[in-house]
Amino acid sequence: MGKVIGIDLGTTYSAVACLNNKEPMIIPDRNGNKTIPSIVTFTPETVLVGFAGKGRELSSPESVVKRIKRKMGTDYKFNFGGKDYTPEEISSFILKHLKSMAEEYLGCQVREAIITVPAYFNDNQRQATKTAGKLSGLNVKRIINEPTAASLSYGINPGEDLNIMVYDLGGGTFDVSVLSVSDGIYEVISTAGDNNLGGEDFNSRIIDIICENFKKENGIELRDDPLAMVKIYDAVEKSKIELSSKKKSRISVPFVTADEKGPKNIDFDLVRSDFEELIGDYIDRTIELCRQAVRDAGMSMENIDRLILVGGSSRIPLVRKRLAGLLGKELSDLLDPEQVVACGAAIQGGIVEGDVGGIVLIDVTPLSLGIEVEDGFFVPIIERNSPIPTAAKRTFTTVADSQRNVDIHVMQGESMYSKNNISLGKFRLEGIRSALRGEPRIEVNFELDVNGILQVSAQDIDTKNMQQITIMNENRMSEQEFSKLQEEYSNKFEHEIKKREILDSVLIMQTKAEFMISRLTHALPPAYEKSLIKDEIDEIRKNLEESVRELDRGKIERSIQRLDFLLEESDAGAFRCGDAGA
Repeated sequence: MGKVIGIDLGTTYSAVACLNNKEPMIIPDRNGNKTIPSIVTFTPETVLVGFAGKGRELSSPESVVKRIKRKMGTDYKFNFGGKDYTPEEISSFILKHLKSMAEEYLGCQVREAIITVPAYFNDNQRQATKTAGKLSGLNVKRIINEPTAASLSYGINPGEDLNIMVYDLGGGTFDVSVLSVSDGIYEVISTAGDNNLGGEDFNSRIIDIICENFKKENGIELRDDPLAMVKIYDAVEKSKIELSSKKKSRISVPFVTADEKGPKNIDFDLVRSDFEELIGDYIDRTIELCRQAVRDAGMSMENIDRLILVGGSSRIPLVRKRLAGLLGKELSDLLDPEQVVACGAAIQGGIVEGDVGGIVLIDVTPLSLGIEVEDGFFVPIIERNSPIPTAAKRTFTTVADSQRNVDIHVMQGESMYSKNNISLGKFRLEGIRSALRGEPRIEVNFELDVNGILQVSAQDIDTKNMQQITIMNENRMSEQEFSKLQEEYSNKFEHEIKKREILDSVLIMQTKAEFMISRLTHALPPAYEKSLIKDEIDEIRKNLEESVRELDRGKIERSIQRLDFLLEESDAGAFRCGDAGA
């Protein structure tokens, strides 16, 4: 039986882990990287993931997809080459890449995975994540919350009773969870968060300042230039990271754009204190959510025994300063905040498979689940912070005489007004007995599984007729769409892996060939500028372009062999000025 891997599918970076002798370990890629950028790059030949496609942002930013996690559960589409790709499909490419990394490292096929999501992901987003896993060829054993996964990584000693707060500030989302740990039972008491708050928002604040200053000085709007924005983003991200260890960082982008007066540069000093002022309101928001989670858990800050930091943005000094002030104690670093989630997911895989004993994980639902009733009000059926799995039911009735059908709108949120909550889907219960309004009794049953995914059923109590309802949100793939994509990907997947391997080798050989051409060109005397040798070099360049486009290793190898011969002739002095054109 293959390993159950744990996957942290992140907004900006992703990671995969497994158990080795019951201890979690991050699986590196072939270059030793323990996290990969959550970037998908489309080319006419193939789809590149992570570092392989990162460099193409500068040459073709329109072909690169970043931060797709923020689009999960929506109807967003990315178009490339005349084809639309959903967030599920794009995320599946990242998951396929992580799966391939694990298989290459472990030397066996991987079929099953635990995938983590932000604690505040709603049902649509969880379903979309599970669909992405299926499309990647994985059997998703569990969808678990990122803060909960992180807590498992810390190996709390048996018999140790602790109240833990997990502060998870990643690239695109923020979550905080309060857990009680006792005798190996990890029970999530409460959770809070914001799915649109993270390091990407910090970057945006810096980028806005830079672009505004540049526009005032040069009259050019850089935000309309995709290539310029890619350069600025990379420089800002690097500077932000530097500020975790330095008081000041320089953001330098040479030749960011040009006008009739010539090229323009960006040279901007970012001081840590200014950066902290820029993001202060965001950090305040996370601190308030921490307070909310502790209140919801029925505790005070004095009851928190340990703080676990998760996510790259938790390294920001202001974050640590504010948390130390909140808890009244110094913070200690134990594990890499960018790796603990994947490691915790791998531990959960071991728990599910029975390879890890003595641990029981009890999670909660982050948002209330219920239905819309008359006049646009929302009625919860499962309250937020309810332990999962769980089930609850509530009885409703008709609003008109002789009403035979009832439309049920399933929602998730905390507002009493439906319009302020998240729509999960609608269905119609038909065949209700004809009666005066208010007489029929309709029982709506909600069942929330261990993945935090919801199933709804309805029953006319009077007639005992029962209908099992599958909610199909308008943004979610239909079973037919999913089956079609799954069949398409199962046929293409092995071919795509081989194609990517061929592309890697062809690009390496292309680099070698270009170096050989450079050597040969410099070795030729000026008289050969318009010679047959120059024409032959041009022909070889054309063959190289075709080789990459067609992924033809044979053609590029023949080009390299010809270049070897020409270099040998050049080194032997076979090409003399008097022989030009021969």
